[in-house]
Amino acid sequence: MKLTTDRNTLQNGLLHVLGGIEKKQTMQILGNVFLDARDDGLTLIGTDMEIQLSTHIPVTVEQAGSTTVNARKFNDIIKAAPSNAVISLTLSSQWLTIQINRSQFRLATLDPDDFPKMAQDEDDHQVVFVEKQLISLIEATQFAMAQQDVRYFLNGMLLEITPEHIRTVATDGHRLALSELDSATGVDQPRQMIIPRKTILELTRLLDRDSDESITLRLSGNQISATIGRTTLISKLIDGRFPDYERVIPKDNQKWLTVNCQDLRGALTRASVLSNERFSEASFSIGDNVMTIEAKNADQESSQE
Repeated sequence: MKLTTDRNTLQNGLLHVLGGIEKKQTMQILGNVFLDARDDGLTLIGTDMEIQLSTHIPVTVEQAGSTTVNARKFNDIIKAAPSNAVISLTLSSQWLTIQINRSQFRLATLDPDDFPKMAQDEDDHQVVFVEKQLISLIEATQFAMAQQDVRYFLNGMLLEITPEHIRTVATDGHRLALSELDSATGVDQPRQMIIPRKTILELTRLLDRDSDESITLRLSGNQISATIGRTTLISKLIDGRFPDYERVIPKDNQKWLTVNCQDLRGALTRASVLSNERFSEASFSIGDNVMTIEAKNADQESSQE
């Protein structure tokens, strides 16, 4: 393998796949990034066997070939290169030589045949989103996802697809967030799938909040995949049953209030200055067109607004 590219192109490609690589791995090769140089460019792949990210970048290939190299070391070298640098990669025996202007690095490689790529299952349904709509659904609910909860099915986000709408739901057992998009999905029966937290975070990083481009989510029995630009994400789904969230949402609730978002945000920010550091909380008293927010701490200090 021998190829030439510029620093920014290679760095951007690496940034798109590093999210699939964990720092601590049970298998050494899972800490590596897979490099495959062909006539039409360079494919990079990172995976932890639960999620896989792959991207394709244009490069000048003098000799085709493939290898795997430690992702962290490789990324640190490329990141430290001058922004206008031309980078040459040459594979010889078990070593990858990286030439950057007058600098040269040599990294050990592992056999690419041992790299465990995730196979993309044949999808049984596809759902098309406008990119900014998908990121809006995710961002409206992702804050409520649990982190490392023993109830593993809470460590992710529920994607519910019915013939008439698409919902995202997340809960950590203390709070619940739901967002809904009215859309004809083409499914005959409602479907639910729990997408892992890591996959959700990668999607928020890859998606463009201002893009009107269409994104297709491909669904199979225990897998979800999406192609965003030149990058493809494949992820396993969480095997479990999400709580019946509709049971905890009050029906026929008459207690509604409307408040300016920025005013409320500012009041809560000021209240948090004096709230208890371990149990940050504030009390709300709601009267006739007035909301009073109070906070106290262990030193008997208080705030009221």
